[in-house]
Amino acid sequence: MPNNVNANDATVVDGDEVDRSPLAASAGQVLCGRYRLRALIGSGGMAQVWSATDTVLNREVAIKMLHSHLANDENLVARFKAEAIAAARLSHQNIVGVFDTCTDAGRVAIVMELLEARTLREHLNEHHTIEVVTTVRIALRVLAALEAAHRAGLVHRDIKPSNILLCDDGRVKIADFGIAKIDGNTDLTQAGGLMGTVAYLSPEQVADEPVDGRADLYALGIVIYECLTGSTPFQADTKPAIAIKRLHAKPVDPRRIRAGIPPELARTIMCALERDPDDRFSSAADFRAALLNGSVPPTTVVSTPMDDTGELPAPTTSFARSERRWLLPAFVLFLIATALVTVALLLTDSAKEFSQKPGTTASVPVTPESARLKITEAVPFDPQGDGRENNRTAALAIDSDTSTAWKTEGYEPPGFSGRKSGVGLALELSARSTVDRVSVTASTNGWSGQLFVVDHDALADFDPSSADPVGQLENVSGPVAVDLDGSKAVRTGDVVLIWITDLGSATDDGRHRVEIASVELAGTPGA
Repeated sequence: MPNNVNANDATVVDGDEVDRSPLAASAGQVLCGRYRLRALIGSGGMAQVWSATDTVLNREVAIKMLHSHLANDENLVARFKAEAIAAARLSHQNIVGVFDTCTDAGRVAIVMELLEARTLREHLNEHHTIEVVTTVRIALRVLAALEAAHRAGLVHRDIKPSNILLCDDGRVKIADFGIAKIDGNTDLTQAGGLMGTVAYLSPEQVADEPVDGRADLYALGIVIYECLTGSTPFQADTKPAIAIKRLHAKPVDPRRIRAGIPPELARTIMCALERDPDDRFSSAADFRAALLNGSVPPTTVVSTPMDDTGELPAPTTSFARSERRWLLPAFVLFLIATALVTVALLLTDSAKEFSQKPGTTASVPVTPESARLKITEAVPFDPQGDGRENNRTAALAIDSDTSTAWKTEGYEPPGFSGRKSGVGLALELSARSTVDRVSVTASTNGWSGQLFVVDHDALADFDPSSADPVGQLENVSGPVAVDLDGSKAVRTGDVVLIWITDLGSATDDGRHRVEIASVELAGTPGA
């Protein structure tokens, strides 16, 4: 399906908006005497995008048309036309081409190349995460586009998955320069208004400070983080809270969310996400060099020559087919080179949500406050899988509400069929502590597992099969409390890992899973 841009202006909530004014566009209309509209392919708060035919040059194009009720707003029209001017200055294979601008009877439009593509946002919505090599490959192409834009004195300021297009012919392109800043020009941002999409804003954008190309590199760092982990690094209940959080909080290392991420790639991402622009990569070229030198399989670089922009040549087949053609052998070599455990196939997750059933869980006696260890975060641990195990519901295991729970994915065999040795839940402590007792309220279906205490810096490389557990969970059929003070294994650290090795009896849908509704830890903090 043709897809060119995110039609939504970055200052409004994403969502469809129908233009019902007398000037509303419709199929068959001809703009400026040459562009015949064919079909609406996108609509948002600021504009619509239509496929159209250029009757003069006899070619298919995309028309981005400002909603007619906004056409009287001089500031918006100026911003809209600035996008065309900005993008027209650029001619690069990784940037959506702009051909023309058009004003006709109150309608203001930009004429662009029409692409058979889907957005990275659509791809992530469907697949949640992307493999390491594919993520780096996409990032390299975006960086090639950003390098060209920055050389031309243009800062995009709204790099996000919905502005990154994955074309059917294998190309990757960035779109939507609607809020771009041109060096030396007056900024069209309204006073007091944040320009950009909150989840991807750089700290300097949030703080309304001067912005340069390093803001785009920060946004791309968040995009890469999301591709690999399935979520952006800053989460909060409201958009303003998300924006402000990056001014004070440091992102969690992505390897603590998905253990299979190479260490050098994690360091590259964290460098791009530094709060101070001076601590980030100084240019798109430096960012690209870091990806090439430390995170991309050498065979990929050697066997696929790059052009003078550092860009991988565009394949002639579809994006998905081209990925499969070269990704498999490169990825296999990559796994061998980095000594990673073979990535398991992601097994089907049940669509059923956790529901409280009589006898499923029961309360565990509360640990005395004086001995209770504070758990700050719960993170699923799936080093032998795709790095995800119902990540979004992990907090339900530590919310002190036994009517809600984090659950593993649903598996057909209780022992994972040998594809992996287990899955787990890592519990982050507020301080390094000596753990004496672990109390768990969970499924009553006879599941089994092990307990480990580790330091969070070692978690990304932690292999439960080669470590001594501090405690055992055997055939659990009710609330359980495990005393660890007699264990000979190390029980001092800032992470407690519940490692599930057997999922127990099947649930009503025939799949095997474990549900953890509550965890309490006791011990000596600050050890």
